[in-house]
Amino acid sequence: MRRIAWIIVLSLMLGPFQASAEPSSETEEVRNFLTDLYRARSEFLIRDVPIDTFYFEKVPTSQQALYLEKKRKAYFQAWASKRDIAVHAAEGTLKIFRIRPTDSLVKVSLVHRMKVTYSYAQGNGTPAEFGIGTRHVLTLKKENGQLRVLKEWYLDPLDIDSDDAWLHQSSAPSNPEPETESLKSETVFKSPKKRRYNREKAVAYANKYAGTAWGAGNDNRYNPKYRDYTGIGGDCTNFVSQVIGDPAEGGGLPMTPTWRYSGGNGSRAWVSTDALKSFLLYSGYGKVIASGTFNQIMRNPSAPGIWSKLQPGDLIAYMYNNDVDHFAVVVGKDEQGLPLINCHTTDRYHVPFDLGWENYTHFVLIHIAD
Repeated sequence: MRRIAWIIVLSLMLGPFQASAEPSSETEEVRNFLTDLYRARSEFLIRDVPIDTFYFEKVPTSQQALYLEKKRKAYFQAWASKRDIAVHAAEGTLKIFRIRPTDSLVKVSLVHRMKVTYSYAQGNGTPAEFGIGTRHVLTLKKENGQLRVLKEWYLDPLDIDSDDAWLHQSSAPSNPEPETESLKSETVFKSPKKRRYNREKAVAYANKYAGTAWGAGNDNRYNPKYRDYTGIGGDCTNFVSQVIGDPAEGGGLPMTPTWRYSGGNGSRAWVSTDALKSFLLYSGYGKVIASGTFNQIMRNPSAPGIWSKLQPGDLIAYMYNNDVDHFAVVVGKDEQGLPLINCHTTDRYHVPFDLGWENYTHFVLIHIAD
């Protein structure tokens, strides 16, 4: 998993996110700086507004933080252009958990919840909204009476590994047809007879417990019934398992000896991406509708039928080099019939399914049997 190292580092640095800063003139100055910083960065994502003054000009760690903001902007705007999407606004709110002055430095931990308003440039629908939640650790430093960002770490839903030039490239893929049956290497076994999946409850669960993302319920907190695996490999699969399997609020699929949560821990199939995919296909709980890159699926003559088969409460697995990197749950469709997803670790609420992923990502569309 490409983001595990960052997840572990951030989890250790962020801690449980429970401490609050005592009000003082110093912390108020820090709060004002952070409010201005994240307001400018949200605006910067969609428009050309200056943010360089929030960073040190000749400090490598500060310039690296600035570079990453410019990189995510380039990616986001390239994605919107390729998808013919007009982004109208990006605005956020902060929840600051810790402000800790140390000598000339100030260390901060916070959550930034961002709401993005958008529409299709050629569409007729009213603007839609999606939410992203990110956990941040920053080190600030004051120089000549001015606070600036010295360092910053966060798990970014718009983080990418390459330049934006590859985004949904127009070149013909080497394998133009997506897979439309269960993966050939998997054997599908009969699932337990007493099984009824409640899609409505599954989607309601995904919306309630989408975590730090703007739009989520439960005061932006995960379900306390379950362990948070963010710091030990990521919580995306644990969340998806909860969505489809929680007996009280979720989809209610019966747990099995292989796929279960008990005693404060999930089984391997409950929390591991590849293991969950294998379990769903082996058990018959799930079936692959299609698998391929964005271009492969979209260019398939039966693409409209593929998307219509993918319903709210179904799942999308994101694969690199035959390994599942991430899981998300479908919670709706946009005006073009393409899926919107919720997920954990990089918390997302009603986000277009391909935002934040590369040209070579394989999307595995999994229908959960009713």
